[in-house]
Amino acid sequence: MTNKEIIIKATTFIEANLKNEIDNFKVAQESCYSLYHFIRLFQSITGFSPKNYIQQRRLTEAVYELQNTDKKIADIAYDYQFGSPESFSRAFRKQYNVNPSDIRNGFALTSLPLVSPVTSDFIFQSGKIRNIPPELITLSEKILVGISFFMQDEFEINDLSKEWSRLINEVHTIKHKTIPERYYQVQYWSEKQELGGLYFFTGTEVQKIEELNPLFVVKTIPEGKYLKFVHQGFSNNVGHTYKYIYTQFLPDTAYKLTKPFNFEYYGEKYKGPFNEQSESEIYIPIE
Repeated sequence: MTNKEIIIKATTFIEANLKNEIDNFKVAQESCYSLYHFIRLFQSITGFSPKNYIQQRRLTEAVYELQNTDKKIADIAYDYQFGSPESFSRAFRKQYNVNPSDIRNGFALTSLPLVSPVTSDFIFQSGKIRNIPPELITLSEKILVGISFFMQDEFEINDLSKEWSRLINEVHTIKHKTIPERYYQVQYWSEKQELGGLYFFTGTEVQKIEELNPLFVVKTIPEGKYLKFVHQGFSNNVGHTYKYIYTQFLPDTAYKLTKPFNFEYYGEKYKGPFNEQSESEIYIPIE
């Protein structure tokens, strides 16, 4: 059994016991590893300590129960092995900066750093990005022309090929594009939490605006400081990279998110959505 298979076995055991009393020692035993070596192996492969992963998975599942059931908050707290509703609320606020009652009252899940179960794809993708530290850079203002749209279904968000095709079919009508042409995808969210979902924009950079096709809108990426991450591999796996950024990298830093958006840039190293050697860049505005 490979080390990755051992960790998948461990996470499968954790998933089956989120509502039972488990600790690092029990999970290490299930994985047939000493506690010391198991903790090191788990963290090196997933980016989480076992204890932190168990708590984040419990909190994530609690979020879904708060949203989709009528169970009392206290019952959910005890179900997920928190000693009291108070300790559950403290852990919840520390992780999400909102109270459990806010979720019950309709707070949008898209703004929360929820942690899905670790999978082989996640291990592969997050391992790649951990080997490429982000760069802190300052960008000048960029003017983009393209198509804006809204996506509410998380499954649809994994495939934006139709939206990109719509842009590519009409991009020849856009005047004053930068040379070489530069393409971007922007994700942004509304302050109206009840909307859920995400707004998206696919577009190209221009030097100035003139005679736009009514299909297109203009977006401006403001000047400022950004963390630049590199995503390697298939485009539809970029969600694993974002999960690493928001649930593992940023929480362990002092960086503050400053704007309700992030964006991706597809430059000369981007070889298409289904090329393992393809690279795109992710930019997160921070201060």
